[in-house]
Amino acid sequence: MLSGRLHLLCAVTALAALLVVLQAQTTPLFPVACELNVLIILDRSDSVKGGFNKSRKFVTDVSEELQIGPSKHRMAMIVYSGLSYRREVFNWNFAKTNEEFVRVTNNLRAIGGTTNTKKALEVGLELLSQRNQTIPTLVLVVTDGRRVIIYCEHRGEDNASLVTQTTVAGTSSWSDCRSADDPKGPGQQMQQLYNTWVFAAATGEPEKVDTRELIDITGNINHIVMHRGRELATDITKRLLREAQDKCRTTTTTTTTTTTTTTTNPITGCELDLVLVIDFSTTTDPISGFYKDLSKRLVSSLKIGPHYTQVAVVTFATVGRTRVRFNLKKFKTQEEVLRAINGLESKGGTTAIGEGIRLGTTMASEEEGARPGIATKVMVVFTDGWSNKGPDPSQMAKKAVSEGFEVFTVAYTAKVKNAVTTNNETLKEVSQDGAHSFTDNDYQKLIDRIRQRNLPCL
Repeated sequence: MLSGRLHLLCAVTALAALLVVLQAQTTPLFPVACELNVLIILDRSDSVKGGFNKSRKFVTDVSEELQIGPSKHRMAMIVYSGLSYRREVFNWNFAKTNEEFVRVTNNLRAIGGTTNTKKALEVGLELLSQRNQTIPTLVLVVTDGRRVIIYCEHRGEDNASLVTQTTVAGTSSWSDCRSADDPKGPGQQMQQLYNTWVFAAATGEPEKVDTRELIDITGNINHIVMHRGRELATDITKRLLREAQDKCRTTTTTTTTTTTTTTTNPITGCELDLVLVIDFSTTTDPISGFYKDLSKRLVSSLKIGPHYTQVAVVTFATVGRTRVRFNLKKFKTQEEVLRAINGLESKGGTTAIGEGIRLGTTMASEEEGARPGIATKVMVVFTDGWSNKGPDPSQMAKKAVSEGFEVFTVAYTAKVKNAVTTNNETLKEVSQDGAHSFTDNDYQKLIDRIRQRNLPCL
């Protein structure tokens, strides 16, 4: 019976998560404000160890809809597991920019242990007592949604002997069960705080989520985001924040002797800073034209412009022949970018993948046209994976990730005369993980993934 109730609650909550999108379009679930306090409470216990990278990525993806800084969105974060494991607490304003927040979050590692959400919420209450209460506060608890330990009690036939069973949420048929750490108490205290809204995002599989516990934390079934696809859950959460970001606009007023003109530069929610790093070494001479074609295919699928996607291109061969062909602010239209890529020529040389990535990372500067705190940063490296000059590619890729870039690799694998086979080991080291490594065979999946940032404006 307990299992049946859990499945029913899961189904109801999944439906509620879908309704969140519709409600967000009419009645905001929390105040639309340019300034927010945002507290992230992130679970990294044993139950999410395999999926901690996904939970961490969920947090960094959602942060794209914020403008992090002391005068905009003030961040605090608690990363927790069990009582006996080290808990990390990041106080208010620990990150002064979006890039710093992403860098700190990407450096977090899963450490295991049981789940003690109650203690994490209690620490959260301490942090919330230090916030600026005049500013609306959003609390987001990110977990796989499973209670790791549940104690179930059952009396024997004589109604006197008491048997205790330790189990995992959803696996016991006994009715008198409770969490090893019941978060309901501190959850209710948090919900009752002035000017505070509590949400929970369950990144695990819906049928394994303990919905009752998430409702205890949030106090509102509509404040739970739960979907089998992490990317869909991410998109729902980002939509909740997008109205707040849209309100943060930069306004320029120009006054003449006769008129006053006000120009508003909106934050569209579609901002993407895209850096293409293309291998033009001798080994890729037979396929460099295909790299250009793949690059143009990606650009053609995006909305290009100062408030949408901006594109920079770096080509690499030897260290001396590795250069920025154009930066993010050079071209304002899709036609200009496509024309510039089409005009690129390869002069060959040895291969310095690391140097290409290093130069690509410099595009994160505002001087190069980047939009820190507003635009999503993506780097796509087109290469066969063979590197014999310059800095270590994997180290440069890690540095790019620490600077807030999502790094992908693309290899061309179709049979071409005189083309070398790909070095899959280097490609694996350069891309963030297996989900960031693509070839010409599955390239459309990469395009679909990158253009997600532009979808609201297409």
